Amino acid sequence: MNKMKSTKTKMTSGFIISIVGIFFLVACCTSCGETEREELQILIQNRTDSPIHISLYPNDKYLTPLDGFVATDVGGGGRDTEFSLSPNEGNRYVWGEVVFTSSDLSIKPYILASKVFDSIHISTENIDKVIKFTHETVTGYSENIFSENSTWDFKIIERNEQTQFRKNPVKSYCYKFLILKDKIIIE
Repeated sequence: MNKMKSTKTKMTSGFIISIVGIFFLVACCTSCGETEREELQILIQNRTDSPIHISLYPNDKYLTPLDGFVATDVGGGGRDTEFSLSPNEGNRYVWGEVVFTSSDLSIKPYILASKVFDSIHISTENIDKVIKFTHETVTGYSENIFSENSTWDFKIIERNEQTQFRKNPVKSYCYKFLILKDKIIIE
């Protein structure tokens, strides 16, 4: 009789362990489901025939102590305030062109640029001219990145950010402000 009780107890505890194991497996599998993150990016793209040098002057709110700034409101991520961009004749996506990433998908690119930057200066290698964008004026270029009337190319990029255990799909709404040779004003 005791032997039968012992066998029933072992079977019951084995069954409970199996149920707990299956529950744990199901919980792990469903928690690893993909959720797509969406973000809005503003980029500056060099469409001239020579490298350009960009100096970003972020608002105090975005400055970091080490000569950089917080380049996103999505979490983490900083960048230098000065960098160079090679010509990008095609319409390919280059991560180095991204100047800010936001989780606010409804914000207009020129408003986001105004929110983050006080001014932006761009110099070209073969033209001795500095393009200066401020909220009120622009010198050396035919349109202002901070203006409602500025022209932006738009493209949606879908990619996966890999981690060790899963893919993290990201949909980026990319607004590119193009630096074009024929829009540079030489006085």
